[in-house]
Amino acid sequence: MKITGITYDCVEVPFPREFHPTWYPGKTERGQVIFITRVHTDEGITGYACMEAPHGILKLVCETMEYAKMMVVGDSPFDIEKIMLKLRNIARIATRPWVIENACWDIIGKAAGLPVYKLLGAARDRIPVYAAWGEIRDEGQRREDAQRLVEMGFRAVKLRFSNEKMRDDIAIVENVRKAVGDKLEIMVDANQGTACERNDNGFPPVWSYERARDTAREMEKLNCTWLEEPLWRYDFDGLARLNSEVDIPIAGGEINIGIPDFKIMLEKGCYDILQPNCTMSTGISYIRKIAALADSYGKLVNPHAYIPGTGVLQSMHLVASFTNFTWLEYPCDPPTLTPQAFQGIVKENYLVDPTDGCIPMPQKPGFGIEIDEELVKKYSILSPNPQ
Repeated sequence: MKITGITYDCVEVPFPREFHPTWYPGKTERGQVIFITRVHTDEGITGYACMEAPHGILKLVCETMEYAKMMVVGDSPFDIEKIMLKLRNIARIATRPWVIENACWDIIGKAAGLPVYKLLGAARDRIPVYAAWGEIRDEGQRREDAQRLVEMGFRAVKLRFSNEKMRDDIAIVENVRKAVGDKLEIMVDANQGTACERNDNGFPPVWSYERARDTAREMEKLNCTWLEEPLWRYDFDGLARLNSEVDIPIAGGEINIGIPDFKIMLEKGCYDILQPNCTMSTGISYIRKIAALADSYGKLVNPHAYIPGTGVLQSMHLVASFTNFTWLEYPCDPPTLTPQAFQGIVKENYLVDPTDGCIPMPQKPGFGIEIDEELVKKYSILSPNPQ
């Protein structure tokens, strides 16, 4: 079997109402942007994978796909290690080529007649997920939102901080804890991984080391499960110092790229929980290597999965294949950020089972889900459409 081509599209699926993201205070988003990649073969099997491609980098992502065509067309989709060497080379001068490897896994699963996670070596067939909030709302609204999640069957939630004052951030967590008690585990994301590079005109404030430390200690009092990205992603020494001075687990790594970054994190003791993203950090096969390395240090790998379309599903197949894992991210912040809007172009949404707060693994070959090409055409924002 040979790869004969790569096609792609990008859609913007409307939200039920305007969305105001915590990571861009002051910005309004009206729809979920989803980049769809298709890898075609000479045996008629097509692999699909999705990722996020914000408007500001969309042109670069498209150019990355065009460059990748020259590198991987003619290769076998089964030759994952060979393809990954090429994608690593592409990533030196382009961005986010890893989605191509993920689509190859969809092909391999379809050709073998097996779900991807079984090919990788299944460790579980149900994935515990936490609802990942993403919108700026006041503490009163968050009390109601937390109670709604309990009714929906969730067992955990992640809040994102965006306030200038630490006290305002803490108040939201306090109110959620009062509203639901121990019915939900609470994770907290400081969104500091890129704050140094994008701090301008209303973007989240850059935290000092002291604010990160003091916030961590307040989160300990509120029995939070982890504090995510409390410092810039390359402040390895600061992260290691923080992790040694507080008791709450420190998590991060979603925007770090490649195995070497994660090796440094492990050697320095930056994090208790690594969070590589299978479309931004590297692809599925290399994250499995990161997970194996982390396991030797006794660390967890709970991937960042704020990836629209089939992105969470891709991550589910990944985490179903290793043991040092506890929770997967599942973007869900209704009534705006609904699973239907976030997943957008799939024929059937993958939803949480309220009996245990997990999502059952699909049993169909490949990633086990179909893309609705009519919806892709309807919501496409690429012109001309590169079909």
